[in-house]
Amino acid sequence: MPTRPPTQLARRGFLALAGISLTGALAACAGQGTAASGGTKHIRLSTWNIPTDITSYQSIAEEFVAKHPGTSVAVEVTTGQFHQWFITRLAADLAPDVIRITPQQIGRYAANGSLVDISGSIPADYRKDYSAPFWAIGAREDGIYGVFQHTDNFITYYNREVMEKVGVTPPSTLADAWTWDEFLEVAKEVKQVTGKYAFGYGWSSPDTAYRWLPLIYQNGGSFLGDDGLTPSMDSDEAVEALAFGRKWYAEGLATTGNISKSGGGDVSRNLFLTGQIGMMLNNPESIVQLDSDMRDNWGTAPMIRNVGEASDLGGNALAVTKSSKHPELAAELVAMITSRSKMRQFCHDGNWLPARQSLDAADIGYKAHTETMQRFIDQGTTIPLSMVKAESGQYFSSLNAVFADYLDLCLLGQLSPKEASNQMMEAMRSVTAN
Repeated sequence: MPTRPPTQLARRGFLALAGISLTGALAACAGQGTAASGGTKHIRLSTWNIPTDITSYQSIAEEFVAKHPGTSVAVEVTTGQFHQWFITRLAADLAPDVIRITPQQIGRYAANGSLVDISGSIPADYRKDYSAPFWAIGAREDGIYGVFQHTDNFITYYNREVMEKVGVTPPSTLADAWTWDEFLEVAKEVKQVTGKYAFGYGWSSPDTAYRWLPLIYQNGGSFLGDDGLTPSMDSDEAVEALAFGRKWYAEGLATTGNISKSGGGDVSRNLFLTGQIGMMLNNPESIVQLDSDMRDNWGTAPMIRNVGEASDLGGNALAVTKSSKHPELAAELVAMITSRSKMRQFCHDGNWLPARQSLDAADIGYKAHTETMQRFIDQGTTIPLSMVKAESGQYFSSLNAVFADYLDLCLLGQLSPKEASNQMMEAMRSVTAN
């Protein structure tokens, strides 16, 4: 789950953290915030504990309430482990009306009836402003169970001083992105300069093992078949991708302290900041700290590629839960938040990447690094539809845990790529069979 450096909260943000809408609180003080005083329709929206985002949602909530007399919107914070938190509240019929949810989480709840179809409240023209992969995150054959709000993905960060020492000019366009072989050749030179390792990968917790899936798709492989249900990690392309990852550690180009289940925090970012690596494949969240600690000594290039292109699928969708007593009203709130104008403002304030195709870095007006943010936006166009369908499918939460176990065993050399593939397939089949 994404995090942001802590900042001082305004009073509005404090009320949001307490689960109280500023507008709702003022209405309650005036005797207008209860059902008894006029049948106020209460909506609760749950988000991650990111102060800037809380403030953004609260601002939109106030505008929504102003346009919908007799309503209140409380912005709350998702706590603890998401699945445990959400399942507990669903069981008690106390889940928030609107939930902020990742692509990797949405499939499970869309399939089991925990999310409701909001297609009747989403303007028809929204679909035109989304790529097929990004729209597929919430769309199903029988309805729309969420709308993608923002994304993030991986590109290549590099240490400028290290690149100067190895005499390499990193690529600047998607068409010129380093292939796997080119990347490893550069990595060997980088390792000589750092005296430690060459690069790191941007996993941030055991739950983010899926961030490695783009490597499989870059090689023409897939995690699940075309039906989005049948495991396909036994293809030659998938096994070759595992072998590529194994090389990172077998040749000492990456540290075994940076693997998919390495724990909390961003290990690769810390390694990059301390000069132990000269490159990392990571998302936009690193920018603030790099600016603070490395000043102008870093740059970015496109994500690596092989026979194909792919990058990480990050970000969140907004969905309406079955606990909502006012699902149509909650869906209208989702529609407002994901409108072009509100998405532009949200991404500007939070330094996020927009999900809508018509928004670019110039439209959003980022406070800094417009070129780098546009690189991330461009990289988002390489995320394959088949990978999105796999990650937003009903079994993915469980499949991701299986993938993490066997990926690490392969990267560490405890299983060969072929052995890891065979055992992974058996475990994946067990998941999808149930």
